[in-house]
Amino acid sequence: HTYRDYSKFPLGELRTGRKAPTNFPSKLHQILSSPVYSHIISWMPHGRAWKIHNKDLLIREVVPKYFVQSKYESFTRQLIGWGFKRL
Repeated sequence: HTYRDYSKFPLGELRTGRKAPTNFPSKLHQILSSPVYSHIISWMPHGRAWKIHNKDLLIREVVPKYFVQSKYESFTRQLIGWGFKRL
């Protein structure tokens, strides 16, 4: 298995197999790669993890723009369902 640091990977070069990023990980990567949201959610300096800086702003401003659910618990359930682990 080859490790890739996706924090510095250009979003346009991600291979999703679709024309537009529609699955949860693609949308999450799009959010994490956006400097607009870096004060709310961002990559950790090493690029192997990310951190939520402001849970309330994440749910109020970011999640409704990208996902159907609008509750933090639903967002975390999606993360777990896609295999993300809490560190």
